Amino acid sequence: MKKHLLEIAEAPERILFGDVKYFCHSQRLVSANGQETVLRSQSAKVLQLLAGRLGNLVTRDELVQEVWADIAVTDDSLTQCIADIRKALQDRDRVLLRTVPKRGYILNGRVDPEATGSARLPVAAREPETAGAHGATATGAAHPLDRPRASGPTESLLPQLDPKDVLPTLAILPFKAQAGSQDESLGALFANDITTALSLAEDVNIISWFSSSSMGSPTGGLRSAGHQLRADFILSGYVVCRGGRIIVSVEFCETETQFVLWSDRFERQLDSFLQDTDSVHQIVTRIRKAITLNELRRLQSRPLQSLKLFSILQGAVGLMYRLTPREFNQAKTYLEYVSAQVPNHPAPLAWLARWHVLRAVQGWADDPAREASAALHYTGRALDLEPEHGLALVCEGQVLVNLALRLDEAEDRYSAALVSNPNDAQARALRGMLAAFRDRGADAKRDTERALHLAPLDPHRFIFLVQAAGANISVENYARAVTLSKESLRLNRSHSSTIRTLAVAQAGTGDVDSARRTARELLRLQPDIRVSTWLRASPSADYEMGRKVAELMRLAGIPD
Repeated sequence: MKKHLLEIAEAPERILFGDVKYFCHSQRLVSANGQETVLRSQSAKVLQLLAGRLGNLVTRDELVQEVWADIAVTDDSLTQCIADIRKALQDRDRVLLRTVPKRGYILNGRVDPEATGSARLPVAAREPETAGAHGATATGAAHPLDRPRASGPTESLLPQLDPKDVLPTLAILPFKAQAGSQDESLGALFANDITTALSLAEDVNIISWFSSSSMGSPTGGLRSAGHQLRADFILSGYVVCRGGRIIVSVEFCETETQFVLWSDRFERQLDSFLQDTDSVHQIVTRIRKAITLNELRRLQSRPLQSLKLFSILQGAVGLMYRLTPREFNQAKTYLEYVSAQVPNHPAPLAWLARWHVLRAVQGWADDPAREASAALHYTGRALDLEPEHGLALVCEGQVLVNLALRLDEAEDRYSAALVSNPNDAQARALRGMLAAFRDRGADAKRDTERALHLAPLDPHRFIFLVQAAGANISVENYARAVTLSKESLRLNRSHSSTIRTLAVAQAGTGDVDSARRTARELLRLQPDIRVSTWLRASPSADYEMGRKVAELMRLAGIPD
């Protein structure tokens, strides 16, 4: 076993190096303007070790032993890491990271009192407290039982959360308003509606409304509120009524850095505001998008070991839906990592099932039957753990439709997911596509257009668009199918199913020249695509929908 030479003190939450903030637990470096600097893994480790001995000498030998272990390296490796750190800290004068000739380095910084709740000395400078006579400490402090009680729960009474939780935690604070006005009640009701809507989801933890509402207006800012509520993200806002209209401003922040991930302002008629569910659904969708994009950024810029599992899971989902082969395969590696860490959680298992479905649908699988078997294995495990897990039900429905062609069972899965959450846009869109396959065009259009409405800003909106396009083909509204397909391609150029749908829709409108240009692009991406092989794999092959699409594919110039 490797011997650790350094005895590292418990790291504070955050250290200030001039205008640069260092978040010790996540190893993030953030400048005053919010710009994040990502260090190479060895440089990040050196900084972590120096921060753990803040204000004290750390020898070169200690750093080399800790960072490179038994690997033989020259002094240049450590020197380069020191140069990286100085550049990141903007330490041009070498005051923050001081070299002690022929010995080592001393890192000077200030523990941020706002992050700890009170001013503190640097870690290395703290004096140990030893008990003295009558229970007093050596520093003269009173016995712990005589100290004033804190307003919140003590650390020993806080919940001992599983560090392997794969879900982010959100808190929605009551929207602020002028004190004593009717607007205060409206702000609280609106925030409660958002909390209720998010509570239906299985991919986030939501702090209870009674807990969030008891915060009032946190005097310590969002970071303080996040610490007290143990929330990774906070939604807050402000409401004001003017002339029969209500103006709402919303802001969604990450609590660790207080970065604003998304903000917006909108107006509504006051008399219809609380019945307007669209505003709630749009905010919920924007929250999801902001989390996915934020965690994808983290995953691509920071060492894996520094990330929470929910960051890795959300980032992997974002990579998967980019649908480029390299990023798609990276996504599987991350999903398998999360699943290995939490083998009894249904979410990573369900997403692994979705990965195998998408691999087959994209035409990247050599053996679609093997993909189906793998996907059903994962959804089976997920549903054994949680029989009503919405994502697992939806994923299993996808497998049963696209890879196993067991349509009745698939419809049961989608409907079961919608019983749990009627606003599950994925379940509704997929049930609509299943209806299109089975020549129930009106049902298909209703479900897919409704899903499109529920996901106006979804990071994977391109999929909802092409599903609605397919439903419009089933009712022979080819012009709208062309419009929807083009918008889907604008959001994701590499989705082969969308390119095929556009070619079919263009052929349906009679624009054969455009259909053939689109088909040539499809053949460039999938040279082996044939109408006959598509029919054999299509859930609609035995229905009029399948025969109609096959004929339009031939008209577009796709070989039989």
